[in-house]
Amino acid sequence: MANAAKYDEGKAKSGTYIAEGLVTVGLFKEGLKQLDRIENTDFYKNEIFMQSEVHRLRGRAYAWLKLDQQALREFRMQQELISKLTGEKQIKSYQFNYENLAVVFHRLGQLDSMQKYTELQLANLKVFEEKDAAMRYQIVYENLGRLYVQKGDLVKAQQYLDKSLELIKKYKIPVVLNTYNALGLLEKTRGNLKKAAAFYEESLEKKRAAGSRIGMKNSYRELADFYRTTNFDKAKADYYEMAFSRLNDSLENENRQVVDQVLNQILQLKDQESETKVSKAATISILVLILLLGTVTFFVWRTRHNRRILGQKEEALLETETINKELTEQIGENKFNNLIELAKRNNPEFLTLFTELYPQFIQALKSLDSNLRSTELEFFAMAFLNFSTKNIAEYTFVTIRAVQIRKNRLRKKFEIPSDADFNNWMRELADTSAQTQVPS
Repeated sequence: MANAAKYDEGKAKSGTYIAEGLVTVGLFKEGLKQLDRIENTDFYKNEIFMQSEVHRLRGRAYAWLKLDQQALREFRMQQELISKLTGEKQIKSYQFNYENLAVVFHRLGQLDSMQKYTELQLANLKVFEEKDAAMRYQIVYENLGRLYVQKGDLVKAQQYLDKSLELIKKYKIPVVLNTYNALGLLEKTRGNLKKAAAFYEESLEKKRAAGSRIGMKNSYRELADFYRTTNFDKAKADYYEMAFSRLNDSLENENRQVVDQVLNQILQLKDQESETKVSKAATISILVLILLLGTVTFFVWRTRHNRRILGQKEEALLETETINKELTEQIGENKFNNLIELAKRNNPEFLTLFTELYPQFIQALKSLDSNLRSTELEFFAMAFLNFSTKNIAEYTFVTIRAVQIRKNRLRKKFEIPSDADFNNWMRELADTSAQTQVPS
């Protein structure tokens, strides 16, 4: 019984490490499945801290997917559980909870709520000596600096960002992703474009040094927007726009290949332990963790090694099971399959059938521009169906670069937000159109 209980605990704990890694690299579907498995263990059902961690990780996944209300619900449920904890576990759990809530409220534009939870982080940290929590202090200071830039209090913004820089230098904090970005925003607000550009560029270099691909992608987006909106350097705006497109297109494919390898190896280990899984449970858990850490290390090395040839990598088709299921429920499997085949053959009937199946989406597009050409409508239709850049190029007989350029032009023409996924924007437009036509 003791060995069985130990195995159950190891399974739950190692599962949280795996789920955290999957969510961090953007493999949300796999991460959420891992959390479901943890919830089936007896250890989860009896351990409040484990329940709290599952809500935290599920909330993080929802937040990355921009399911903000669902994320807030998970973080609120986590708060109820944290109140039952004691000691250092409670303090650290509150710290991450407040940090995650601040991130969601920031995206929702609710700056007062963001400020509340960021200041709660600062108050929560006061039980620690500065040297013992230097990195957490530094993150809070940079978040407060960015917040006060947005609120227009540039004096306070400078004070908090100076504190962040002081901690970075004093304790030689190795991973600094956002302080220089916040300083760039501050100088841009002041109108000091040369200084702003230097900080934005330095922020990108810090992210490259840390091997943060998501951070690099965000910096490319910010630099492209900065150089374009300020008319400071059009050539750099185009360069960073293309760099963003290349990295954004390759991220999910690379992540999936590496993490699929990890998951396959984990499954093989579980098969091998079938006859003696109770007695060897602790060893298996350690092997799983070593395997995960080794693969993630390889992943970071490989990302840095391949950075110069990122533009040559092809994008895998991103048609998730959820999207396919929703499409099938809406129009029936036969018509949907027919529509996909027409697209693959570049058949003129593709747009006709698409218009029949999605009249509200076509109507919504034409309400934005009544003079849209049929070629533009076909391009939007393929984006709505979640075709990748590679597949659109293949089906329409053009280069991948031509598709990326066209996406960028349409993004500017229709003022699609820089942080919005192009394909998701299509589907959200259709959803908004459908909602406006539903009687109250």
